Amino acid sequence: MRDVHDRTWVGEFEQLWMVVLGVDTVDDDDDFFDLGGHSLSALRLSTLIRQELNLAVMFGHVLENPRFADLRDVAGQVPLDKPVAETV
Repeated sequence: MRDVHDRTWVGEFEQLWMVVLGVDTVDDDDDFFDLGGHSLSALRLSTLIRQELNLAVMFGHVLENPRFADLRDVAGQVPLDKPVAETV
C-alpha cells in the first residue's frame, strides 16, 4: 500500500475527472452524474484511474461515490491495482 501522505496522484486524479467529463474544473462537491457522467463514462474513469494511477478504483466505486471528494477519498484508501514490481 502506498504512503497515505503522498498526495502526488491527486492532481492527476482531478485531471482524469475533467478529461472524462469534458469540464474545465472540478470541486469537492461536484457530482459525477450531475456533470454529465453516465455508466459508460464511469467505466472509462475507473479504467483510466487503474491504468494511469495504478489505483484499484473499480466501476462500482464510481457509481457508489459520485461526489468528487468521496471518490478521491476512496482512491486514497484502495490498494494499488498491480504490485509495484509489475508496473516497472
